Amino acid sequence: MVSLLERWFGTQHTHPDFRFRGFLFSALLFISSSFVFFIYYDLVIDYFPPMLIANSVSLFFCIIGGYYLLIKKRPKVAATILQLIVSIDTFILILIDGNEEFALVFAFLTPVMGVFLLGYRNGSILSLVYFAGIFYFCFTQMDTWQPEIFLPISLIHFSFIYSLLLIVSFFYDSSRRKAYQMMEETNRQLQELATTDVLTKLRNRRYMEDQLLNAIGNHYIAMLDVDDFKKVNDQFGHDQGDKVLMKLAEVLMHNIDLLDTVGRWGGEEFIIIFAEQNLAQLEEKLKQLNFSVAHTDFGIGRPITISIGLANHYANRHRDCIRAMDQALYDVKANGKNTYSIAS
Repeated sequence: MVSLLERWFGTQHTHPDFRFRGFLFSALLFISSSFVFFIYYDLVIDYFPPMLIANSVSLFFCIIGGYYLLIKKRPKVAATILQLIVSIDTFILILIDGNEEFALVFAFLTPVMGVFLLGYRNGSILSLVYFAGIFYFCFTQMDTWQPEIFLPISLIHFSFIYSLLLIVSFFYDSSRRKAYQMMEETNRQLQELATTDVLTKLRNRRYMEDQLLNAIGNHYIAMLDVDDFKKVNDQFGHDQGDKVLMKLAEVLMHNIDLLDTVGRWGGEEFIIIFAEQNLAQLEEKLKQLNFSVAHTDFGIGRPITISIGLANHYANRHRDCIRAMDQALYDVKANGKNTYSIAS
């Protein structure tokens, strides 16, 4: 049943919209069934053309609402249609019956459903307009209602309950929406922390691996390793070594294109996923990276250089491509450092 509703609603059951669309579907189904019953009642049991026409038109618009919910996948439109059906139909009922048969109690549906379906702003505006119409009708007609006169205190009671329901609905919905927004922001921040390297503020290995494993097509990737970084830590200390890595991250970010992605692979190793597919252009980028790093002042009184291994990457051959990139980097280290090598 859940999988069927997922197909109908066009969203997964874990998505917050699923519950809202489920409520819309249930409400449309229930109200449509009610209209079918009242059409039968007004046609067969107690023939009453005005309500027969109103209920028939409302049933038609319920079907339209279901179409927008299930076929067009536009729940906001369906919610608006549903709310207008409820508000207009109950208003007509009150205009016809007045205080008979507890018709006024149907007015309480508008503030409760309106705020939930349309949001606390639009729902509150609709509820206030609706209340103004009901209030005016009651105020001008209550002296004529039979068999029991609708006294001013009755109107006060009605106004109090209506206002209370509106206030509760308003604050409930606004609080619920704000809580959801806060939860979304918290999840976003947690996701950001989970995919960001604490020291360099670049993307971490988890993020880069996910990008590579889920990539479509091939991409050139480069592994960058700081030459003789152990000597930097031994001579200047790990704090200064961390500053070198942070400065290197800034240099890398400054020298890549907007569509490229750079991250810290681990230790003094960094990885870049290039958007560029032209190998000649990529060689120019690698030369520029070597030049920029070698000519940057890292504040330790000696130059810092990097070795780079480049390879073509395919998601379905991820481990082989990583090994090829590592081998290219190893070749650079074995042949003088401060340059690049491209895996065959």
